Amino acid sequence: MSTAIEHTVWQQDDVDPAAVEGAMRALERERFQRAGGGALPARALNLVAIVDAAYAGEISRRLESIGRNTPSRTVLVRVSPRRATLSARVTLTGDPDPGSRQALSELVELDVAERHLLWLESIVDPMVMTDVPTIVWAPHGHTDALESIGELAQTVMLDTADAAEVAGGFEDAWDLLERRRIAVVDLSWLRATPWRQRLAAHYAGGSRAGELHEIVAVEVRHERRSAAAAWLMLGWLGDRLGWRCEGGTVRDAAGLPITLRLTPVDDTPPGLAGTTVSSRSGSSFALDRNPGGLRARRMDVVRGTGDATTTTERHWTVMGASRGEAGVLGTALRRTLVPDDGYHGALATARRLHSCI
Repeated sequence: MSTAIEHTVWQQDDVDPAAVEGAMRALERERFQRAGGGALPARALNLVAIVDAAYAGEISRRLESIGRNTPSRTVLVRVSPRRATLSARVTLTGDPDPGSRQALSELVELDVAERHLLWLESIVDPMVMTDVPTIVWAPHGHTDALESIGELAQTVMLDTADAAEVAGGFEDAWDLLERRRIAVVDLSWLRATPWRQRLAAHYAGGSRAGELHEIVAVEVRHERRSAAAAWLMLGWLGDRLGWRCEGGTVRDAAGLPITLRLTPVDDTPPGLAGTTVSSRSGSSFALDRNPGGLRARRMDVVRGTGDATTTTERHWTVMGASRGEAGVLGTALRRTLVPDDGYHGALATARRLHSCI
């Protein structure tokens, strides 16, 4: 059995959207007939990616890296300031084995001018499947294009780390959630998912659960460009534990002060590099990047008679925490099919904490 990937391609310059839709249908019929009725387009998710033409190759490589999480149909809109007309290229990809049931993935590459973004919905609408969810991603800005998409998309994928300032990235995400009432998938939020999961698991149940209400300090270490992920980590904790800001001071649900600190770290992948949670009893729990997973460190202070205390320290490795940027992007594309996982509350609290400190 061949393991190669077979492509069927059509392309044309100076084309209109209806012609592109017609070409897509013709390619599907051709592959269906060649496969003896065993080749049909996958029907799970549309992705509309709006990118600068100069950096389209980078985005294409990121999408190719996600493997089986590739959207059923990707519409890659490449924006060029010097272009005058619309050009298109359609590629159907599937297993060439004639005895297999082929689920074809489809890539539509559109080269457009900046003026086309004003009516992008009418251009893209014929090219997306109407019976499956649509997620829109504009990694290079193009907020006017997001506005022009209108009701076409159910979800916007963004990365608050891309904003020039953390506050600006948070405001853009909040505007989408609150004003436009559209779901948001934030790559900065997803980069911290393993950290939230391990932290929650450590404090779940037993005597450790009570320590969450005795937190005196939290430090989050992060890659320099990933401050948004660190603030969202703090926002998640604050949202779950009822933290509030008063006069520039963060206080817990009982009104006691909490010290929050963000520490940039060089030479580390995007996202978080470590976090330490300290309680008033003197105990602490830390997680740091480590080959093969996260390195955990637990310190406990045991009080004896009088003023005597004993400090114990344990270290271990939490396996399989890192997913890399391909894993983050793949998770983001799957996330459009599931309900909100706490991002809304974490974002709201992160905005308050960021303006308070």
